[in-house]
Amino acid sequence: MRFLAVLSAITLAIGCGAIGCGAQQPDRPTGLPAGASAPSSDAVVATSTSANLVTASPSASSAADPPAVASAAPKPETPKASALPPPLPKGTTVLHVGDSMADALGKSLKRELEKRGIKNVLEAKEATYIPEWAGFKMELSLHIARRKPDLVIVTLGGNEVKMPDPTVRVDAIKRLVAKIGDRPCLWVAAPLWPGLTTTGILDVIRDNCAPCIYVDTNELIPDLKRLKDKVHPTIPERRRWAKFMVRWLLQNRNPAGQRPWDFKAQQQAPPADSEGWLDTR
Repeated sequence: MRFLAVLSAITLAIGCGAIGCGAQQPDRPTGLPAGASAPSSDAVVATSTSANLVTASPSASSAADPPAVASAAPKPETPKASALPPPLPKGTTVLHVGDSMADALGKSLKRELEKRGIKNVLEAKEATYIPEWAGFKMELSLHIARRKPDLVIVTLGGNEVKMPDPTVRVDAIKRLVAKIGDRPCLWVAAPLWPGLTTTGILDVIRDNCAPCIYVDTNELIPDLKRLKDKVHPTIPERRRWAKFMVRWLLQNRNPAGQRPWDFKAQQQAPPADSEGWLDTR
């Protein structure tokens, strides 16, 4: 009996040493399968810290980065004003010849040019025709010899818009231009009026008036208002036509030319913002 009691005590001692008799065992985590070991405390701390870092990451980034500010829309560029051309040549002489359309333009153009120190001579006769100016009747050669113009402006053809065959004027156009000689010359087209059916005299003039430069009034300033005769421009419109021609001259004169009224090889309409030129030029 004594031997059995001793053996039982030894067995109990060995068992308690193995399982820690009397010590409180930690609770098994909820949901942990039987036989599975709980994670160590170090692993729990690491996992918790990692979770906290992930959760805090967005707020940390927001604190570090400055709030986005919408950039202001770029201001539209202000269009550059057209370069101011050199003034028209003072002390020069301009001779303007033609029919009643030459008179309609010429009187206002004369005032505009003379304000700029340019002598302007207007020789206009209503109801006249190209052959009359190309011949002796209208004394074009005499006017040129007497005035010695630096520039000649011709406004003719308005009385020939309905002739059956305008090509018969080709010879007269060339003879008229020959009288002008080698001096600079502009042939300013008559402004066609609403409702007119023309047979093409202006096309014939354009194709045969070289070396005069053909200025196409009907393309450049097509909306001239008319008098009660429905043909000639009103007085205010004549002034507008004349001022447009001053801008055209400023735009297309070649200040580097050998003569004061030489023109650029390629002509173009004055820019839309060139009305301001009239104040200083």
